[in-house]
Amino acid sequence: MSIASSGMRAASLGVQAAAANVARLPVEDSPRIGVAQSSVVGGGVQASLVEGAPDPGAPVSDLLAAKDAVLTFSANAALIRGSDQMLGALLDERA
Repeated sequence: MSIASSGMRAASLGVQAAAANVARLPVEDSPRIGVAQSSVVGGGVQASLVEGAPDPGAPVSDLLAAKDAVLTFSANAALIRGSDQMLGALLDERA
């Protein structure tokens, strides 16, 4: 569950970065934000916001990045729900 929850945190940062980039599109010379992810010993991912390179396809790529992050968040949430259900079934069996 800790691996999935770290994935959810990383996906949440991805949505925040994409939203910030879209919000700053009208501001000239504003820096773009990206998410850097690295694996963690024992499983999971660590994510942080970093300054990104300029992107000529900005609004479309930002919206696609946000959609990708939402799908990643949903997949990790489904994994946590499934794990919780299996644990509940195991406890019911043992009780």
